[in-house]
Amino acid sequence: MALQVGSATAVADSTSTRTTNKDLGQKDIFLKLLVAQMKNQDPLKPQDATQMSSQLAQFNMVEQQTNTNQWLEQMASNGGGLGAVASSGLDTASAGYLGRTVTVNQNTVQYNGGNPIFSTDLPVNATSVQVVVRDSAGKAIRTIDMGAMPQGLNTMSWDGLNDTGAASPLGTYTLDMTAVDAQGTNITAKIQRSGLVDAVRLASGGVQLMVGGIPVNLQDVTAVKL
Repeated sequence: MALQVGSATAVADSTSTRTTNKDLGQKDIFLKLLVAQMKNQDPLKPQDATQMSSQLAQFNMVEQQTNTNQWLEQMASNGGGLGAVASSGLDTASAGYLGRTVTVNQNTVQYNGGNPIFSTDLPVNATSVQVVVRDSAGKAIRTIDMGAMPQGLNTMSWDGLNDTGAASPLGTYTLDMTAVDAQGTNITAKIQRSGLVDAVRLASGGVQLMVGGIPVNLQDVTAVKL
């Protein structure tokens, strides 16, 4: 038993020399309690090795939690930053968008052979709604008459065809919408789209979400879903 106690004491001494003052706490206290427990154990009934293994496992869990808490404190001191890029502005709030479906005020859509879906939230009833699809150069390739639309959220789509009926090249397109009410007055409304956030990045203007392969500014997010 004496040799075992001496070995544990050596471990405690070795550990204390490797730890900093900030680490003194759970580590140091645990080792002291372990050594004291072994010193005062009944020689005829030595400490159960299984219990010691369990205690060591519990200590390891405590140590991991302590490291996690220190990491969170460091994040908070850096303004909520995430890991090594905390000071760059990628924070836990923006990272929380990953894997979620968001709706954004954005008139850019990605045409990949399917029918891009978009929407608009009209403040009043519209007697006429028209959408113009433009290519990456800003050239109008398709004008779509959507007809009358009621007040509230309205979903629309583009079939990927241009005004000649031919399929448009795959790529990014922008949508311009005009809507008028019964008095012929223009209605102020924005085109929206929804998609899954598959990445968060830091751009020159701040944090952006990648939604369907297109960057979106955080201030343009209007809704978030699981």
